[in-house]
Amino acid sequence: MSQQVFYDPQRRRWKRLRRVLDVAALLGLVVGVIFIIGLLRVKPMKELLLPATQHNYRALEAKPATAKTTAQKLRRAPHRKTDKAPSDITLNSGEGLRAAYYVEWDPSSYPSLKQHIKQIDLLFPDWLHVVGTDGDITANTIDNTAFSIVDRSGVHGVDRENKVARAISDAHEDTEVFPLVNNFDPRKGMFVPLVGDFLESDASRARFVTEIDTFLAKNTLYRGIALDLEEIPTAAQPGYRALIEAVYNDFHRRNLKLYINTPVSDPDYDLKFMADHSDGLMIMNYDEHQVDSQPGPIASQDWFIDNLKNVLKVVPKEKIICSLGSYGYDWTTALPPPGPAKVVKGKKVAESAPAKVLNATALSTQEAWQAASDADAQVQFDPDAMNAHFAYDDEDAKVRHQVWFLDGVTVLNEMRAARALGIQTIGLWRLGSEDDSLWKIWDKPQRVDAWKDLGQVEPGYDVDDEGEGDIMRVTRKPQSGQRTMTLEDDDEVPMDQRSVVNEQMKSYPLPYTVQYVGYNKKKVALSFDDGPDPEWTPKILDVLKKYSVSGTFFMIGEEAENNVGVMKRVYREGHEIGNHTFTHPDISGISSAQVKLQVVATERLFAAKLGVNPLYFRPPYSIDQEPDTNDQAAPVELIQNLGYVVVGNKIDTDDWDEHPRKSPEEIRDSVFRQIDAMEKNPWGRGSVILLHDGGGDRSATVAALPVLIEALQARGYQIVPVSQLVGQTREQVMVPLMGWRQRSLAFADSVAFFFISFFNHFVVAVFFVGDILMTGRLIIIGLFAIIDRLRKRKNFAPDDYNPRVAVLIPAYNEELVIVRTIRSVMMSNYKNMHIIVIDDGSKDRTSEVARAAYPKEIEAGRLTVLTKPNGGKADALNYALDYVDEDIYVGIDADGVIAHDAITRLVPHFANPKIGAVAGNAKVGNRVNLWTRWQALEYITSQNFERRALDLFDVVMVVPGAIGAWRTEAVKAGNGYHTNTVAEDADLTMNILEQGYSVIYEDQALAFTEAPVNADGLMRQRFRWSFGILQAIYKHKGAIRKHRAMGLFALPNILIFQILLPLVSPLIDLMFVAGIFHYFIDHYFHPESASTASLYKLIAFFLTFTVIDFAASAVAFALERKHQASKGDWWLLVHIWIQRFTYRQVFSLVLLKTVKRAVDGKPFNWDKLDRTAKMSAETEKLTAG
Repeated sequence: MSQQVFYDPQRRRWKRLRRVLDVAALLGLVVGVIFIIGLLRVKPMKELLLPATQHNYRALEAKPATAKTTAQKLRRAPHRKTDKAPSDITLNSGEGLRAAYYVEWDPSSYPSLKQHIKQIDLLFPDWLHVVGTDGDITANTIDNTAFSIVDRSGVHGVDRENKVARAISDAHEDTEVFPLVNNFDPRKGMFVPLVGDFLESDASRARFVTEIDTFLAKNTLYRGIALDLEEIPTAAQPGYRALIEAVYNDFHRRNLKLYINTPVSDPDYDLKFMADHSDGLMIMNYDEHQVDSQPGPIASQDWFIDNLKNVLKVVPKEKIICSLGSYGYDWTTALPPPGPAKVVKGKKVAESAPAKVLNATALSTQEAWQAASDADAQVQFDPDAMNAHFAYDDEDAKVRHQVWFLDGVTVLNEMRAARALGIQTIGLWRLGSEDDSLWKIWDKPQRVDAWKDLGQVEPGYDVDDEGEGDIMRVTRKPQSGQRTMTLEDDDEVPMDQRSVVNEQMKSYPLPYTVQYVGYNKKKVALSFDDGPDPEWTPKILDVLKKYSVSGTFFMIGEEAENNVGVMKRVYREGHEIGNHTFTHPDISGISSAQVKLQVVATERLFAAKLGVNPLYFRPPYSIDQEPDTNDQAAPVELIQNLGYVVVGNKIDTDDWDEHPRKSPEEIRDSVFRQIDAMEKNPWGRGSVILLHDGGGDRSATVAALPVLIEALQARGYQIVPVSQLVGQTREQVMVPLMGWRQRSLAFADSVAFFFISFFNHFVVAVFFVGDILMTGRLIIIGLFAIIDRLRKRKNFAPDDYNPRVAVLIPAYNEELVIVRTIRSVMMSNYKNMHIIVIDDGSKDRTSEVARAAYPKEIEAGRLTVLTKPNGGKADALNYALDYVDEDIYVGIDADGVIAHDAITRLVPHFANPKIGAVAGNAKVGNRVNLWTRWQALEYITSQNFERRALDLFDVVMVVPGAIGAWRTEAVKAGNGYHTNTVAEDADLTMNILEQGYSVIYEDQALAFTEAPVNADGLMRQRFRWSFGILQAIYKHKGAIRKHRAMGLFALPNILIFQILLPLVSPLIDLMFVAGIFHYFIDHYFHPESASTASLYKLIAFFLTFTVIDFAASAVAFALERKHQASKGDWWLLVHIWIQRFTYRQVFSLVLLKTVKRAVDGKPFNWDKLDRTAKMSAETEKLTAG
């Protein structure tokens, strides 16, 4: 038994462990390298073949026409030269001002603004509306909800996300912004007639002026507004003039500008009055033919020129902005009946009336070119109207399309015609719909060779959508177009004034083409985003299983890694799985490399854990699920190049919205409203329903799912996985791994993900488990301690119970304190005792000092001083046991003192034959500095607190060397103190418990010990304690099975609170700091995914941890019995926060050293602490007698 536990003289264990660690490190390095290379080396997956969209279009042969236009003489004028603000420059004064309209309802408008902001002087954003009778001015949110720009809460901004302001600032331009105010209702999609009632009301007009003033006072970057009130009843025109006059007079007092949009040829509008009461009229010189008319030119050249001439008769050019259009209209009419044309007297007769227009829609020039390309139609340039047009038949829909549009050529011709009339200030309707090539001639249309710049046509900003459904793929990348032009050949016209009289498109500019497939009128697919969630996903799976319905789950890699079991259940139960990135960022806001990393990391996780490569991808936050612009389509192409198919969702339940939380019926009704809307609209159709199984409280989704499924089935819908919408199988969209190479890489990834997940879970678990353990300590140990403190132990001792007791005091180099210790025992009120001092080979005068101090007691036989060669404390006590004839002995340390009634409190318990040992109450006697006060706090809140709880079950695990009583028979039966541990007291206590004896705690038997006075001494002492305790636990590990109280409560208590929790407790602090750091990183890079709730939860748990620790300490103090020694103890609680933080770091280092020593097998050498022989004044008084 002399060889220490864990001692390995050959250090074989350490060598074997080192070999294992070396091999593990090597394997970890290999796995890590493979894993990292796999993340960085992107290899596209197998492409999923989707059905192509087919058109049944037939191009119509263009009819020849004879040109009859005449040349227009143009004047050359330079672009703006001065540094004045644009609105301060006189219109058409030779400065060449340029204006443009911006709209938010077309996603293409903003990319155009950003790209061409340097060529725009005056910007008129379509932001403000007056659609009621009261003059209240409203704007609309991104979801088309109207709000008042001025209300009781203040003035509200209208530049969403400050996009316009940011575009101007980023370009370092002085573009001026004049918000457009119109009577167009975005929700109804029309100009409202109620504007007449508003204009006829003095009060409403006054309110309008007041709100505009308030709005502009708050938004000083806007130097005025632009009015665009259309379809005004004739009777309301006087009211309109009154409004204009009121605003104009008010603005000029405030140095603000008023611009007015006016139809070019409506006699109801008093152009002269409007010009006199504004800073400029924006002449909308387009819409010769529009949605309410027959097909025709949108702004034929003669019509355009005549309009300007008529305006100039009543409006000075200094008040004119000529607005040009660059857009188109598509009129659809019924197909003419088949058969030969009607013949009268051998001649073909034209139709007497044009075909009825069935529908008309506005187009951008890009959409017009796209339609011509799809129909294989040739764009014609009408030589009379000098507008572009084409026609084709849609034989599936049985309609004829007639398309007219204004492109860069018409803009050049119109600008030159306007300049010939002295008009050089030009506006463009509108950004986003224009022929992008016009910007090449926008500033200098008078250049001789300006027309040549229109030869290459860059694609517009629109994305060409084809097909119906939710599954998309990019079928074509953007490509430039080419056109040839013919300039008029009249030699009398200078080259810089000539118009283009013909154009021919050699190839069309084509944007991204995104094909949509998967729409099925009677089939729908249920898709779930943001999981898997450990709570909500299983509940959703239960519902799907109940109704035998398959779903498609778009999983976040991070969540799947944390919930592998749930993910495997999704796969096992036959559902389909898609990629939803690894951490749920907005992929439109991160780099391509980051996007690839996000996608590939999730892909590798699926391969590692499921053995498949899912081909579906859905972007977070619905970004780019239905791209409208080239900028939005680019990420879709990137994802597609990785081998994925992007799955959108045309039916969105908004089940994530908790403000307010939707009822199951509301979610159901929302789905059917969208489905019914699809029946009416030929575009935007889809079959994929979006729900969520993660990312928050999904109780509404779980509750709605049965209601939704039953309603869909009742209406005849078949609920299918996404794969069935495109005619694929589950194995085709979730491709199994093939071959040893793929499987080997997946295995390496699986190992890597396991250790990454393990580390993340371990750190998080330490944080939360630490909190839970502290809570459990307060509730369980605290409850037991309270019960033990309140109960009255049965007294087995008769009144005359006074057995002779031995008191053993092992000493090594204790000459400074031995006399004090013996004296405290001598002063005990228990007199029937025999004191034995064992000098364990001291190098000082310990034995001599003891003998010299008490010669009479030695002579009387009350004190025996033994000496022996040094062998350690356990050996010294075993040596003394040979001199013990008493049935009971008390052991105390030579550096401590005991209270006068300590022995009297201990001995009576041995009248109960089941008692094998009694632990006393050790306290720090030298509270002389911060370190010793912290130890005094620890003795009360940890050691004594736990002894009380264990006392309830008679399984106190450690009888302290400072004060404890033992049944001699039990100690000798266990062969005394074993020398194979350095915690002989703990080892002996466990030995006695295994013999079947009870070990209890007597909290009134006080002893005062000298604690280390600095950090070095504390760490050395605790290294011995923790190593000895670990030895004892390992030595007595069999008790876990054999001894119920020890195995179920006592040993786990030591293992958790003295070994494991202190070992990893610094991770609690690390987790707290890392969690806060992670939140702010997320908040900066991915603000949408940064969870404030998670931050608050983290802070709450950390604060809970500290509060619970304080509460547990307070309970421990409250349980201490009133005694002179306890006076002032409560002040120790002041140190609790700093003490706990410092102890966590110190003890973690100690325990790491302990574990290493246990593994490496080196022998433990006793480390004697230096004694100061000082006790605090309070302790000296208590033990002085």
